[in-house]
Amino acid sequence: MNLCTLNRKLSVILCLSLLLLIGSASGLTLDTKNNLLYVVASDNNRFQAFALNSTSIAPSSPTNLKISPISPSSIILIWDEPVLSKNMTAITGYKIEYKIGTDSYTTITADTKTTTTSFIHQGLDSSKTYFYQVSAINSKGISNPISSSSVKPAATTVPGGLTATAIDPTKIRLSWYPPSNTFGQSISDYEIQRVLGTGVYDTVGKTNDKTTTTYIVSNLKTDKSYSFVVVANIGTGFTEPSNTASATPKITSVDVPSTPSSATVQIITVPTSPIKLTATSISSTQIDLSWSLPSSDGNSPITGYKIEVKKDSGSNSTLVADTKSTTKTYSHTNLIANSKYTYKVYAINSAGTSAASNESTATPITTLKLNSLGKLTIDEGKSLSFAAKVTDTSLSGLVFSLDKNPPLGAKINSNNGMFAWTPSDSQGAKSYVFDIVVTLGSLTDRQPVTITVNDVLNNPEPTKTPEPTKTPEPTKTPEPTKTPEPTKTPEPTKELGLASFVDKSKDPQSYVDRYNKEPSYKKWFDTNFPQYSSIYDAVGLDEPKGLASFVDKSKDPQSYVDRYNKEPSYKKWFDTNFPQYSSIYDAVGLDEPKVKTPKIETPKVEKPQFGICGTGTKLIDGICTVIDVPKAKSWWKFW
Repeated sequence: MNLCTLNRKLSVILCLSLLLLIGSASGLTLDTKNNLLYVVASDNNRFQAFALNSTSIAPSSPTNLKISPISPSSIILIWDEPVLSKNMTAITGYKIEYKIGTDSYTTITADTKTTTTSFIHQGLDSSKTYFYQVSAINSKGISNPISSSSVKPAATTVPGGLTATAIDPTKIRLSWYPPSNTFGQSISDYEIQRVLGTGVYDTVGKTNDKTTTTYIVSNLKTDKSYSFVVVANIGTGFTEPSNTASATPKITSVDVPSTPSSATVQIITVPTSPIKLTATSISSTQIDLSWSLPSSDGNSPITGYKIEVKKDSGSNSTLVADTKSTTKTYSHTNLIANSKYTYKVYAINSAGTSAASNESTATPITTLKLNSLGKLTIDEGKSLSFAAKVTDTSLSGLVFSLDKNPPLGAKINSNNGMFAWTPSDSQGAKSYVFDIVVTLGSLTDRQPVTITVNDVLNNPEPTKTPEPTKTPEPTKTPEPTKTPEPTKTPEPTKELGLASFVDKSKDPQSYVDRYNKEPSYKKWFDTNFPQYSSIYDAVGLDEPKGLASFVDKSKDPQSYVDRYNKEPSYKKWFDTNFPQYSSIYDAVGLDEPKVKTPKIETPKVEKPQFGICGTGTKLIDGICTVIDVPKAKSWWKFW
């Protein structure tokens, strides 16, 4: 088998290389647990592992399911497509389920057969609480469902059900529903706003009239997520914003139908009456009833029937409150013979009980009738026995007999109808047809019976020749188990460093200039060096920050500075989301204003001036130091 057919993800070149390697290989090992093929070259200098395809699996669950009312009788569901792993095939549709209160989930649609990630549920009751769950479907199966919180249908005073769909690498289409209650005011148009942060919006456009409920936002960046809201312009001003919708234009984004799938809930009512009720006397103590389905089940399945009965001229009473079965027959037993019984039947569904069917009357009378016996078969020399029975098991005093040439030796018990016969060898190879008769007073009934006797006593079965005993095969000695070769430990990944095409003697900026000016050079770099985050990273330069992503070059950059200085919410949003910029001026490309700081003169401290040192001291290194001075004698000591 060609290995390239085992793994469709292998490129043609890789497949050919692998086949050449296998052609010279001395060892192949298939690791089914890890889905790897190990190949050892004939010179044992090479050892390689190749990943084989994994089996495709069902998708993961959708994410971010949101539900909201768009009218007193409608709810819209919006969710995100599940994240698909490499083993998951593309999404082909979604299963939508709902429930009311604590009821079990009911399927609205088993498969939408579309990749649209929104759904409208219509015809709802505004007094009831609804829950929803959505499952993703692909060619391999269905995902686990994602469930929603509860919601009630209600009137809306803001645009609702806003969805955002990327239809181009630089475009997003928005769709929404008008508010269902504008308090008598007319809508003139809609304004589309981009969400910059909590409570921070930028107007990006408006519709031309009140009937347009779609808008395409253009000139967006590929692979960047955008969020939007819509407000309606009515006579008193603008409504509050709609729900927020987000989308990310990608290089693969294409325009696809975005109209949500929808389903209308049918109003459930009680069913119409059952029809064609018939009462039939079966015996002196039993009447059987039968009827047909109502013409309408009220959009809810029939779960059972109520049966009423009236005896003679009495009043109606409930025979069965609820049969809890869809069976359309009933047997009423233990009746009184020759009394008249009148019946009515009602159908039951989740909404309640229908009106009564037509009435039907029957009178139980004594009816003598044997059960059918049909055709029987017995071997000659063996005993045959059975009991002849009547349909009305309540009857007593019955007398049974045989008539119309019963076979020799056949007997029937006249009291209980037990038949017995053992055919002789002379009675074989023949069929016997006769009647069994039952009598009760003046009433009589008979049933024909056919008994065929097989001729077996004169035709013994041949003795089979025993088959020769087979010599058991010798037990094979199991081959010794081969010890698997050890798996090599992969070497640690090295840092990228400079790209291989970089000449260190050249100015690295020259590569950046070529990348920005030559489309072919840019395509060559992006294709062959995806491991680098940018051309700057590849040539060893720090990537310039440039203007912040929110800056519109057509606007005056000072307007952003003014908003920053005047709007606390805008200032908080900027400081939180753009910490890489030193200031709002740095982010919008303006020079930060210089603030002149007044010079503060430091007072001069004059060095202390020393005078003449006192008696007994001398100035040494600027300090008056005590020195030894001869003491003078007191004047009286000179005498």
